[in-house]
Amino acid sequence: MALEQFNLDGQVAIVTGAGRGVGAGIAKVLAEAGCTVVGTARTESEIVGTIGEIEAEGGTGLALVADAISREDGERVVGTAMETFGRVDILVNNVGGSTYGRFLDITDEDFRHTFDWCVTSAFIMSQLVAPHMLEAGHGSIVNISSGSARFGIRALAAYCVAKGGLEALTRAMAQELAPKIRVNAIALGSFATAGLQGSLDMMPGSLERMQELTPLHRLGDVADLGRLTVYLCTKDCYATNATFHVDGGIDSNNSPLPIPDY
Repeated sequence: MALEQFNLDGQVAIVTGAGRGVGAGIAKVLAEAGCTVVGTARTESEIVGTIGEIEAEGGTGLALVADAISREDGERVVGTAMETFGRVDILVNNVGGSTYGRFLDITDEDFRHTFDWCVTSAFIMSQLVAPHMLEAGHGSIVNISSGSARFGIRALAAYCVAKGGLEALTRAMAQELAPKIRVNAIALGSFATAGLQGSLDMMPGSLERMQELTPLHRLGDVADLGRLTVYLCTKDCYATNATFHVDGGIDSNNSPLPIPDY
């Protein structure tokens, strides 16, 4: 009986940035729970690969090439989902990122782009799906944040600010869209993705250092984020206006980057 509550059969989820890493992991678990997944990414081969894996496991999905910062692309994604499946029950705003840059070296353009990447993308997609969810009488929006919103990380000031803004957007939307739509955020720690591994490979010993600074002494598994997302999208979930910290217990920066003092 308890596990039946986690069955999402018949629901349709849009997952942005689902071509790889965290987004792909969440998309695959949602599909395992019964969702039809509309996955988006800017790189066609990546999003086709994710949806291909979902379909190979018996799931249903649709791969769309789109830039989540573009309202025109967002309108096309939501319109296609509604035309093809007739509903959108779940939105996972996973798109985000930043470039490394020490505080005094960040340009205005870099700062604005990081904010758009992490916050404006979620604003656009949420604004586009919300009318359909409100008409249906239910919906769940999950924003993917980061522990950097709680504490600063050297050389990632723009990213820290943007993720803090995403959590503020989560709270604002949760208040306005309740009771029909629930809005929550998941704040990540360090997860085992190809992107992170690439950075760690350039710094020998950095993986061990990151694990040492994490109370659970290991990296996270993206499937774990998918399981939490499934819970947040179940019809009887009582959570909204919340940020869930899935970070191995860190309470400060665990980055191994050797950024010197000024």
